[in-house]
Amino acid sequence: MPRAELDQITYRKLHMGDHDLFEAHLLALDPESRRTRFGMATTDAFLVQYAARCITLNAIIHGAFHGKTLIGVAELRPIGDLFTEEAELAFSVASNWRNCGIGTNLFGRMLRSARNRGFGRLYMTCLKNNAPMRTLARKFTAEISLEFDESVALVSTPRRSIISVLREAIEDATELTTQALDWQRRTFARRSLEQSPLSR
Repeated sequence: MPRAELDQITYRKLHMGDHDLFEAHLLALDPESRRTRFGMATTDAFLVQYAARCITLNAIIHGAFHGKTLIGVAELRPIGDLFTEEAELAFSVASNWRNCGIGTNLFGRMLRSARNRGFGRLYMTCLKNNAPMRTLARKFTAEISLEFDESVALVSTPRRSIISVLREAIEDATELTTQALDWQRRTFARRSLEQSPLSR
């Protein structure tokens, strides 16, 4: 992947308004990518239903964007009750954007989000022949155990600190400002076009 293309990738959390982007990302995954992400073959209907219920208040989802296209996703979901210290991780990256650091960046951002919310133990399940995901887990010193045809990775996170909380808060504020400016720019451009004599 050319360096210029990688420099254009941006990262931010997804929100309810990103539902369509998230759905499009899942539907664009090839059959093997769908199988490695969900541990089974999936239909378009399944992915549409999953996307519809996926972005919820108790989930944290980080996305990697190339322009307006969502090319990678990391999901963090609590396991159990409201005060649990355990959560589940899941990842998906578009096939033509793999092996260029996107998964690593998403993993790092997700670990910080988990740390800041008090999740001390994170679990990630993948098929045992999913070597890229197992390699990614080992980068973050995950303990991997094999259970039948699945690999289960356990990642322990350090306690949150003021620095880790501030870093995430600053990133969120920066991303929100960027989105607001982009919306303002697009609104201005649309109004200018509507008011142009050529558009009448």
